[in-house]
Amino acid sequence: MSKQVKNSHHGSRLVPKARPSSYNLHNPYLSANFKIWIVGCIFLLVFIRLSSLIFFPDANIISDKIILGIVLALIGYLWGQEVRDRHRLELMNADLIRAQKKLENAEIDTISSLILMEEAKDPYVHGHSSRVMKISLAMADMLGFHTETKESIRRASILHDLGKIIVKEEILHKPAKLTDEEWTMVRKHPQMAVDILEPLRFLHLEKRIILHHHERIDGKGYPSGLEGDDIPLESRIIAIADTFDAMNSARIYRDPCPKDYILEELNRVAGTQLDAELVKKFLDLLEKNPDFWKRE
Repeated sequence: MSKQVKNSHHGSRLVPKARPSSYNLHNPYLSANFKIWIVGCIFLLVFIRLSSLIFFPDANIISDKIILGIVLALIGYLWGQEVRDRHRLELMNADLIRAQKKLENAEIDTISSLILMEEAKDPYVHGHSSRVMKISLAMADMLGFHTETKESIRRASILHDLGKIIVKEEILHKPAKLTDEEWTMVRKHPQMAVDILEPLRFLHLEKRIILHHHERIDGKGYPSGLEGDDIPLESRIIAIADTFDAMNSARIYRDPCPKDYILEELNRVAGTQLDAELVKKFLDLLEKNPDFWKRE
C-alpha cells in the first residue's frame, strides 16, 4: 500500500512504494575471487595431467575423459556465471542511467520553477517561456529534428531568459526607453544564464543555444556578433519564437501588436535579424496553428 506523508507546504500527498531493484546487490551471482579459484582449478587439473604424461607416461592415474569432463563443466559453469553477471551489470547501468536522467530533470525543473516564479510577478511576461518552448518545439517537429535535439531545444527555450532574474526589476519593468547603461545590462542576460547553468555540464548544447539566441543574421546581435549559419540553428529557431511572442504579448510600455503588424515585421526582419528561410517556415506553421496567436 502507498504510504501517506505530510508535507508542510502541500498538505498530504501519496508517495508510492519504491520500485524493486532489477538486481540484488546483497546476493551477487559470483565474486571475482571465486572466478579466479575456478580458473585456478582448471589450470591445476591440466597441469596434473601434463605432469603425469611427462613423469609417469605409462600410468593412467586419472582418466582423460574424467579430467576433460571436469574442465568442460567448470568452463561451462564459469561461462554461465559470466553471462549472468554481464546481464546484472547491464541492469545496474540501465538503473544508473535512469537515475541520472531523473536527477537531471529534477535540476532542470528546479531552475525552470525559478523562471516561472519570476514571470508570475510580471503579468506582461507571464507564460512567455512556455509559449516560446511550445513554438520552438513545433518548429523542431516540422524540421524533423531527432528526439535528443528536440529535448535540448525544449530545455533551452524554457531557460532562455534565465539570466534576467539577475537584472534589476526596475530595468525590466521600466516603461520609458532604457539608457545605454541599462541596455548594456539587459544584453548580458544570455551570458548570465550560461554562467548560472555552468555547473550543469550535461547542458552543453543548451548553454550554447541560450548564449546565442539574440544573435542576428546580419552579425549585429549579441553577445558574440555571430552572423548567418555561424549562429546555431536551434538558437535561430528560438529567436523567431521569442520575437513573435514578444510582439504578440502586451508590455508595460505598449499593448500587443496587431496581427497584420506582426506578420509584416517578421517579413521585414527576415534576412537581417532573423533567418529568412526559418521565418518562411514559421509563417507556414503559424497559418496551420492559429492557437499560437492566443494572448494571455
